[in-house]
Amino acid sequence: MAEVLAGRGEEALSGPESSGRTRPLKASKKRRLLAWSILSYFLWILPSPALRFPAATEEAFPESGAIVRVTDGDTVTIRFADGVERRVRFIGVDAPEMGDPREDVAFRAFLSKRFAFHHLYRRDVRLTYDFSQLDEHGRVLAYIWPEEGKLFNDFIIRQGFAAAFLKYPYRKDYQKRFRAAEAEARKENRGFWRREAPAVISVSEVRSRLGEVISVRFRCAGVSRERSFLYLRSEDDAFEVLVPRERLLFFPEIESCGGKELIVTGFLEEFRGRPQIMLSFPRQLRLT
Repeated sequence: MAEVLAGRGEEALSGPESSGRTRPLKASKKRRLLAWSILSYFLWILPSPALRFPAATEEAFPESGAIVRVTDGDTVTIRFADGVERRVRFIGVDAPEMGDPREDVAFRAFLSKRFAFHHLYRRDVRLTYDFSQLDEHGRVLAYIWPEEGKLFNDFIIRQGFAAAFLKYPYRKDYQKRFRAAEAEARKENRGFWRREAPAVISVSEVRSRLGEVISVRFRCAGVSRERSFLYLRSEDDAFEVLVPRERLLFFPEIESCGGKELIVTGFLEEFRGRPQIMLSFPRQLRLT
């Protein structure tokens, strides 16, 4: 081993001599060694970055607010009690993405959004939090309680309009609860998990079927444009269908539907006292 080290020549700091003494270091090597010693000292006395605790960046969010916008089935905008509006992501809820290029997925996303809108829009809600209050996109992470004892995160999964999301950590008891809710929705053929076509009902039945994906048969009494929507209304004005302006290109003949009998399929909700179905996909409209 001594021969190997000695064979490194100038790269070795010292090497064995036949006399037992070490060779003196060159001045440049001494300077390098001194500089390294000084640097090592300061590295030793300074705090290690790995040991530093991150500064607290999350604020304590209020525990109540009003939902002023629904983005999709798992994200809303809430105006908190302090007047500030923030986007809120439902913990443990996985809804399909709006704008997905696959039409079947996009349609499920649309229904999921309508479900959340029907149950939450303009509602005052209570919020509770978990390990972290913010996700990587800056959204508030919360459990949403539209009324005492009713957890919306569980409700939308149990009704089949979202799945349980288990890819980030949150309360183990809620993870178990949400998995069971999804299993129940699948077993009972609710929401997205329905295997058969929706039932067809008349206008006289719509109020008893609010909150369902259903098909409604009605005679269109008239077509009108109001603000950002085109409306089709039933003869007794007890039911309406609306199409957002940006989706009208998918319904090129819809303005000629006045006086015709139609079947529309979608999420049956109520807005401003009138049952309605919003159309976004051609599959939702049929002439009879």
